Amino acid sequence: MRALPPAGGAGLALVFAAGWTQSPAAWPVYAASVYALAVWAAALPGLVRRLRAAVRDSGPARVLRSTQLGRRYLDDAAFRGGVALCRGMAVNFLYALFRITEGIRYRSVWFISLAVYDLMLGAMRAGLAAGFRRREALGLSYEYRCYRWTGYMLFLLNIPMGGMIVLMVHTNSGFSYPGYVIYLSALYTFYRSILSVAELVRFRAPGSPILSAARTLDLVSAMMSLLGLQTAMIARFSSRGEAYRQMMNALTGGEVYAAAAALAAYMLLRAAAARRRGRPHGQG
Repeated sequence: MRALPPAGGAGLALVFAAGWTQSPAAWPVYAASVYALAVWAAALPGLVRRLRAAVRDSGPARVLRSTQLGRRYLDDAAFRGGVALCRGMAVNFLYALFRITEGIRYRSVWFISLAVYDLMLGAMRAGLAAGFRRREALGLSYEYRCYRWTGYMLFLLNIPMGGMIVLMVHTNSGFSYPGYVIYLSALYTFYRSILSVAELVRFRAPGSPILSAARTLDLVSAMMSLLGLQTAMIARFSSRGEAYRQMMNALTGGEVYAAAAALAAYMLLRAAAARRRGRPHGQG
């Protein structure tokens, strides 16, 4: 089994080089390449952790550790989570600006719906970032109020998310990637999904409910990325026609929508349970 990932990658390169992309003989190669991609994506978090450990022991890291801010970033997981929250907020706003510009330019309802989704996601992260800055002064009960607020806002986010899914199904909209970019996108999407689940579980331990809420948003965003990747993969490799594409987008889109709603309900239930206890001890 260890030889299958490199064999799948080599076989995929041969299929594209020889122009056998539509040949029935290519389907086992596609299956092997999907398995290889999943293996590599599952291994990436461990590789990233080892890379981070090596970086922390490097010369530049020692220079960074000599400063108070750098030492805090390297040693304080909560502080790194806050930095990641701000970074994600900035990315969402930049994506929203780009997509609304392209939507107006090309008169594309699809791009405008993506812009609304990114704008709302960025606004939610901005609220969490503001709450994260005040958490030490206001305490854990305040963090749970932010956590509950995120649950309500996640229900609201389902409105543009549902609109995007319906638009994707009825107009056969979706994403497309040129050449080998689709495989890099798939690798990144799988890695992002696995990492978002791992980080969500990690921040359920006693710590910051605000960071737990941020990780939930990361998971919802990763699920939407998986849906977008599915549209690109079907458009690139499937020969079953538009009806099959619509059916698969409807099924996966419905599952993503239901999962996002379930996460929002779970957050509200956890926040309500913490409120009933009076003094929350865990994070959810």
